[in-house]
Amino acid sequence: MQKYIVTLLAVTTLGTGLWAADAQQTLNFYKKELSNFPTQSSRDTRAYAKTLAEGLETWTLQNIQQPAAQEALLFQTRLLLRAEENGAAVVPLLHLQRLFPQTDSALLNPLISEAVSGLDADAQAPAKTAFTQKPAASQNTIQRQADILYVLSKLSGKQFYPTARRAFESFFQRNPTYHNLNEVELWYGDLHRANGNYLAAISQYKKADELYPNSPYQAASLRLIGDIYADNLHDTAAAKQTYTRVLKQFPDSKEIGTVYKHLAILDENNKQYESALLYYDKAIEHLGSAPSAYEAYRGKADVYMKTKNYQEAYQILHKAASIFQNDKNKSFDALVQAADLAKMKLKDTNKYIFSLDKALALNTRHKQVPELMYELGFTCEMNGQTDRAQEVYKKLVLEYPTNRHAGRGHARLIRLANPK
Repeated sequence: MQKYIVTLLAVTTLGTGLWAADAQQTLNFYKKELSNFPTQSSRDTRAYAKTLAEGLETWTLQNIQQPAAQEALLFQTRLLLRAEENGAAVVPLLHLQRLFPQTDSALLNPLISEAVSGLDADAQAPAKTAFTQKPAASQNTIQRQADILYVLSKLSGKQFYPTARRAFESFFQRNPTYHNLNEVELWYGDLHRANGNYLAAISQYKKADELYPNSPYQAASLRLIGDIYADNLHDTAAAKQTYTRVLKQFPDSKEIGTVYKHLAILDENNKQYESALLYYDKAIEHLGSAPSAYEAYRGKADVYMKTKNYQEAYQILHKAASIFQNDKNKSFDALVQAADLAKMKLKDTNKYIFSLDKALALNTRHKQVPELMYELGFTCEMNGQTDRAQEVYKKLVLEYPTNRHAGRGHARLIRLANPK
């Protein structure tokens, strides 16, 4: 028995050594092919480059823990760029940046720039954002790989999707005991949803729910399924059924407030305004002053406007602006809507001026500010508040001298200074 064990150990060791040699030989083959790659670009050379890149992708996934993987990722990126597969090139570049942070930026940055600039216009900003996020120094290699998958789950478009899917599947195959696998399963569902593969996303979220009974993300899995039924498949009945499961099975979950908010949106869209208001109230109760509660306040105001209860809508908008005053953009938007409501529906000039004053006091650089400053000045002028109007016009001209509304404000100042 002892002899057998020793022999088996020797064979195993020899096999490991042979595999390491084969891996290096395979990488050397790709290096040679890349060094002899044709300089001209044609359909044939692009197809050849893509094929070689796919072979290198397989090699890298099998040998990601080896130092040579850094070189392989570089070769893979260059081949994908030669193949004009810029979206696919983003994936090995993310691996390079996060798994091998020691990679020379003078080498990496031009490749990132070339890959991003060749993407569709709407895909460039998310890709740039992906490269600006840096992993925590304390993360180990597997955690960094998982982190890459999270970034990939936020990218949508056929330029990214196939390569990102392969990265997920390879991670599951190589890391079946990863402690946060349940979370990675959710991200895979997010990737499917971001790319319009809604039934695959539902299946993935179900997997995250059913195969991980002790997961803290079970409620989130169900809620996300409900969101797809509601937002993407427009199946109200299935959405409500799924949301109700969350409420019954996970009454203490942090998802409850979001579920109530989404139930309110469903009922509002179906003109069931009374129940929509009740759901919005429950959402606000559970969400408190969390950023996601802002939508519940705005939704409640929308219902009041649809039911012609304009005074209540006005009050809710001001309440939202007060609660979320630390987020100037949110507060500004709520106050501007309140001002419009005061002017168009309540016909109340004082409420209109009051709301605009509060919005402009936030000192945002919103593109609407010059126009609103002019409107405030003009309203004050028409309301007999001449001194206040002049003050607003002067501030408009001083702060936005090249804006067309500043020109109008200047004309009003001259008119006020030289009354007929």
